[in-house]
Amino acid sequence: MIDGKWGAGSARGLKAFVRDSGIELGPGELPNLAPVALVSDAIVTISKQGWSRYYFDFADLSFLSPQKTMTSKVSDNGLSLDFNDSVSSLSISLTSGNASRTSAFHQYALSNSVSKLYTVRKDRLVITSAKVFGGKTLYIRSDLMSDGNWSTILISSLDRDAGRLALVTGSILPHRGPDLELPENGELANGVLAFLAAANDDEGVTANAPNPGETEGMVAAKPPSAPQDAQSSSGTGFAVAPEGLILTNNHVAGSCHKILVDGSPATLIDADETFDLALLRVTGVTNLVTATFADAPAPLNSDVTVAGYPLAGLLSGLNVTRGSVTSIKGLGGDGSRMQISAPVQPGNSGGPVVDAYGHVVGVVVSKLDAKLVQDEIGDIPQNVNFAIRGEIAKLFLYQNGVTPRTSDGIDRLAPETIAKQLQAATHFITCD
Repeated sequence: MIDGKWGAGSARGLKAFVRDSGIELGPGELPNLAPVALVSDAIVTISKQGWSRYYFDFADLSFLSPQKTMTSKVSDNGLSLDFNDSVSSLSISLTSGNASRTSAFHQYALSNSVSKLYTVRKDRLVITSAKVFGGKTLYIRSDLMSDGNWSTILISSLDRDAGRLALVTGSILPHRGPDLELPENGELANGVLAFLAAANDDEGVTANAPNPGETEGMVAAKPPSAPQDAQSSSGTGFAVAPEGLILTNNHVAGSCHKILVDGSPATLIDADETFDLALLRVTGVTNLVTATFADAPAPLNSDVTVAGYPLAGLLSGLNVTRGSVTSIKGLGGDGSRMQISAPVQPGNSGGPVVDAYGHVVGVVVSKLDAKLVQDEIGDIPQNVNFAIRGEIAKLFLYQNGVTPRTSDGIDRLAPETIAKQLQAATHFITCD
């Protein structure tokens, strides 16, 4: 289930997946690999189709939808926002109105129901789901909003697309909500990573292979390659000028045949292997929200926040973590880098590190290889991560004719405000 609970439908779905996948079972046996294989398959599908949660403030409602295949428009009467899936029969309409208008939607479903009627009637929630004429399932949900009006979402599909309809209906929340995620360090999450790594090994790809320019004992924060495309990778970048200029790591974008920033084509302007920095230009963009650099270096033990897109295909959306500057130098006394405790994962590479004022003080570059250190000293390091110092990043920009925006820290910002600023300036990079 979308909420993580296991039910009879979940068991039927897993058995159907095992059957359709050709996995051989003994009598009464359900292999431990099956749930991991199912999740891995779902991750690929969800990533390809761009399933993400979107919040609509006029209805105070959020739900998951396949953004890469959905088209949207305002209805002819201007009273609703309509979505249609280009690859299936799934359609969604979102509207709001008074109790009388809301009741009419549910009455329509009741009047046209031919079978499989399901209803919920509560003070603040009304749901009607029914099979209607034309072989479609119609699902209608209305939630009472704080202003006394009702928000209503209407979803329909043919039986062949029942899974897509179920994913949308199961994700509806009368407020903002999280994207699809697996609990960090949980059995499924760890199993999926192992499963993907095994798939890569089967195709002759070495998992976590070091990238050019990396320091020994460290791995770049890049995700494991998806089984269907061992050459694809992803990372993070952030805008440094409104005219489509994005700063990231060299190991993220320095040797790509094709670069996409949030799905838009980009070109490599310059790359520096020594400092592991790269500057990109997104084609046809002129109004990017630009990050501001701090005038002064980040002092020891100062608060920092990191933003990025880790574990693409496993996690979804922007990830924000917090920590502090734990050393003003990098591994082996490297003066071009600093050590931070903010957690980072594969895919965070190239993301901004900002101070308590929301100003950039570094660029995420790598994390210490915990397994290598454990093998050497018998202990697992915790949150030992590294960032290129902001001063180095500014120098690299100056060398490429870009004058970065800078500012002194005046007023500390609330963590939520910093997250909003990072969300506006941080971008997802894919490399093929």
